[in-house]
Amino acid sequence: MTITYALELAKRLSFSEDAVQALEEAGKKLQDTGALTKMDQALKTFYRTDFDFKTILPYVQEAAGISGANEYTLWGLFLLMAAEPAEKTYEIRGLPKQLFLDTFEDLWYKMLECKQTKGVWGNFVFWWYPIFYRLTIYKLGRLEYEVHTYPGKEPYVWSDGERTIEVKPGDKVCSIHIPYSSEPFDEKTRLASYQAAQDFFGPDRPFIAFCDSWLLYPPMKSAWPEGSNTLSFNDDFDIIGTRDGKEGKPTWRIFFAAAEGPVEDLPEKTRMQRGLKNYYLSGGKNGEGFGVIIFDHGKILNKKA
Repeated sequence: MTITYALELAKRLSFSEDAVQALEEAGKKLQDTGALTKMDQALKTFYRTDFDFKTILPYVQEAAGISGANEYTLWGLFLLMAAEPAEKTYEIRGLPKQLFLDTFEDLWYKMLECKQTKGVWGNFVFWWYPIFYRLTIYKLGRLEYEVHTYPGKEPYVWSDGERTIEVKPGDKVCSIHIPYSSEPFDEKTRLASYQAAQDFFGPDRPFIAFCDSWLLYPPMKSAWPEGSNTLSFNDDFDIIGTRDGKEGKPTWRIFFAAAEGPVEDLPEKTRMQRGLKNYYLSGGKNGEGFGVIIFDHGKILNKKA
């Protein structure tokens, strides 16, 4: 688990040159100051404790203090270094190398978010990543699918009169995540992703998944422009639950660093930014929607729209 591997992987994942340079400079600081030993301790502990970030947090913080490297940048470097055993596990399990690259490209997406939100190349949501190293999440097409159990408190039942499908609490399903990617997000692309997921997890049965996201929060639908892909994504799901969020600042995923400032000063560079800003200015609040999708060979069976 070396810095050399991390930098080589960053290039395979199409990190920008300046991002790779930032990681390389951080790695040199670790080596020059002897702080690399702290990162080695973190890596060994990471795999020994089933990827417990709370346990390794002090090691990375100490490495940042000793080396002078930015802690976010060190987290970005650490996650790349830690991917070496995971890549070998993909190979042992006979999983395609491209699947590994597609899935771990999420590290690049989070680097971009960190740069736009914190002003440095790195990662500030490192705590989310154990599922990547446990190999319980895969990027199939445009979307990511985490192996999960159905978290609903009551069974979900769908029927078209000819067949009935029931999903019970604890049943094995997938949780859908939407990575911050520049890839298309139109209906055709999403359907292709659902099909790839069904092919991967079991083509002989309908593919069942859920999504728990602020993007599915029903009151927030008024923020999405008519005909937008986000609005269309909402219609892919039967939304059966909502959770109102506490009053807080707008999501950083859309406004990045500007989310820390007043709503009135939020940027309006994109349709999504304009729609969401108007939503907040009109008194809209944050929240999450919980939706279920049942997909079978090209068709969303439980689609409400």
